[in-house]
Amino acid sequence: MLPRPSPPSIFGVMAASLSSRLRTSVVQLAPACRCASVKLQLPRVVPPLMAAARSAATRAQFYYQSDRVPTSLVRTGHVGTIRDGQGSDGEFFGVDPIPMEMEVHDGRRQGLTLDSNGFELVQHAWDHIDYYNNADVLNCYYPEVEALVCRQVGAKSCVAFDHNIRAKSKKSSGELLKDGGNAIQEPLISYGVHNDYTAASSIARIRQLAEPPKHNDTLRPRLGSKPALDPEQLDSLLEGRWIFTNVWRNIADTPVQRFPLGLADARSVSREDLIVFEIRYSDRVGENYFARHSSAHRWFYFPELTKDEVVLLKVWDSRGRDFVESMPCVDGAKAETVPATFTLHSGFDDLATKPGAPDRESIEVRTIAFF
Repeated sequence: MLPRPSPPSIFGVMAASLSSRLRTSVVQLAPACRCASVKLQLPRVVPPLMAAARSAATRAQFYYQSDRVPTSLVRTGHVGTIRDGQGSDGEFFGVDPIPMEMEVHDGRRQGLTLDSNGFELVQHAWDHIDYYNNADVLNCYYPEVEALVCRQVGAKSCVAFDHNIRAKSKKSSGELLKDGGNAIQEPLISYGVHNDYTAASSIARIRQLAEPPKHNDTLRPRLGSKPALDPEQLDSLLEGRWIFTNVWRNIADTPVQRFPLGLADARSVSREDLIVFEIRYSDRVGENYFARHSSAHRWFYFPELTKDEVVLLKVWDSRGRDFVESMPCVDGAKAETVPATFTLHSGFDDLATKPGAPDRESIEVRTIAFF
């Protein structure tokens, strides 16, 4: 068993539309919002703001798995971690992360899109809430995110079902979210280059969302024993196109300067680079893809992200061309594939960060959208 190393001190790291009956297949998840000032209508989405002038690229270390860790597309039981009830990981097993220095390109004004590259930048101003208040995030921000994703990807329905707050200093001090929820986490850097789902776990996660929420499910306080998805419509939903998308946002009043989010262009990643990493919860097993290094990987980031910008990050698309043959879609849904199935990503320590720059504070909300 290989221990999880500490990072060096200078570095941290979704065929045709479904029939109209499916429009009501997703359980309605928006009770009256406690935040009177929050507007829950579809937001006005406009092109990203121009970034402040700075260098076109930076250099950073990303943590990949070494050649000692065999590549895999299915779970082996040899690589993973045990995750506790607060969303924190214990000791890793079977991993061997190594830092690799890579050029990271400025993604602003590059025409990067969710279907072609796996991620895109969207300007999204709204009435901000206290993101450290778990109830406000569930009752106010989740509906806003669901509307945003439907608007951006053209989906019929969307469910936000999980989120993480990341702030290194607050994690270190043991600060907790208000009104319950998972613990505050730190930016994932030495965790390594990864994607949140695999070909198997993406399908499994949808099936789990049609069951009563489990112990670690963020929606449990809101739904009780009610499933997020209608189990009677599950098979029909899986047969169409569906996309898991993370909505990533800076929640500080200042632009992100430390530990920005790095994103690998999906077109530069090969199936041969991948390693299944299992996450053992008390009542289920999830899977990520980790990755070995490849010089073909092309990395991007969006410098100095503001609070009124979001990054949409595709973490699985049933119509992505690399794995479409293993998806449960009907033939019509497989006819038109898109280049990006998912996006490898990781936080990184920007070597150009000025001393004393404030820590990143961010929220990522996980969503599933159906077409």
